[in-house]
Amino acid sequence: MKHQVVVLGLNPALQSLVRHLTDDAGSGWLCRFFPTVGSYLQAPRLDNQIDLLIFDGLSVNASQEEKRLVCFQAPLALRVVLTTPEYDDVVMGHLRNFHTFIGVELHSEHLRQLFSNAERLSALPLSEQQRRLVGGLSDFPLLPALLQALDQLLNDSNVSAAAVAHLISKDTLIVSRVFQLVNSPYMGFASESWNLEVAVSRLGYGTLRSLVLLLSLQHEQQDDPQALVLMEQILVQAARARSYAKNSGFSRLLQDQVFAAALLSGFGALVLLHNGCEPGDAELQELNPAGRLSYTAVSAYMLTLWGFEDWIISAVLNQQQFQLSGVAAQISNCLYLARHQDSADKGLTELQRQQALQAGFVL
Repeated sequence: MKHQVVVLGLNPALQSLVRHLTDDAGSGWLCRFFPTVGSYLQAPRLDNQIDLLIFDGLSVNASQEEKRLVCFQAPLALRVVLTTPEYDDVVMGHLRNFHTFIGVELHSEHLRQLFSNAERLSALPLSEQQRRLVGGLSDFPLLPALLQALDQLLNDSNVSAAAVAHLISKDTLIVSRVFQLVNSPYMGFASESWNLEVAVSRLGYGTLRSLVLLLSLQHEQQDDPQALVLMEQILVQAARARSYAKNSGFSRLLQDQVFAAALLSGFGALVLLHNGCEPGDAELQELNPAGRLSYTAVSAYMLTLWGFEDWIISAVLNQQQFQLSGVAAQISNCLYLARHQDSADKGLTELQRQQALQAGFVL
């Protein structure tokens, strides 16, 4: 089945680029164009058929309610708004109900990346109920500018810890958390360090990326005491998972991957809180008796949207039950078992228990 992109607006450059990317018979994409909000809303309901929605916020004059209705008819799609990125207030005014934005300087490579991300989102193993609840969220965080700058820096294989430390030194919250983590007993270093370059080297770039992403949303919710409590819970759970990996005798690399995946798992909980969920809601619980959306589904969705690696997304999604095999199974199993450390049987069948012991887990 082909993917479908819908473009709403009259931007000829945008339409030309989209046609160019979808005209190839092997592209796997179909495109539809609507000049106005009215023409789109009056069309037969497309709902599940739309994988990518591009809304031209510059040529289409629409109220916030009309934008909400547009997005409501594409709940499972990657939703992108074309706007003027030079002005933060303009961007933020458009972004409600949309996942991300593109500027007027259109590039085919940028659009190719959006098409690729939409395909990955479509392939995520989420239930229909999970997809619809994710699609119903209205406030989506932007990929943090600091993380984008950090990723650009890390693209250089010869990047130094000094350069990374210089970049993050501009954010006092990040710096304080880096020192808090690197000097915590969970990390297991022999001595404390209050040198940022040394701390960055000890923490590792992967963990640092996860921390930057997580703390970016805390910046937006810094006046919300519930978000601060949730952030501390995420950090404690991540530290426990890393400690469990260490006690199981796993390598430093795997310990760091477990820690990073645990941090990123909690990102979805912060997004849900930002969208009006309360701490007692089923979506924010570790064990979800109602069978509704787990916050890890939101985490996986956002990480896929931003192009994170498959192993992280698999670890985040699969940690709620023991995996006998699969991508990043050892990491997701470590997260699962760390969460169930206090349970006598840890929710394992006899076969799973034997597999866990063979893999080196401490039960």
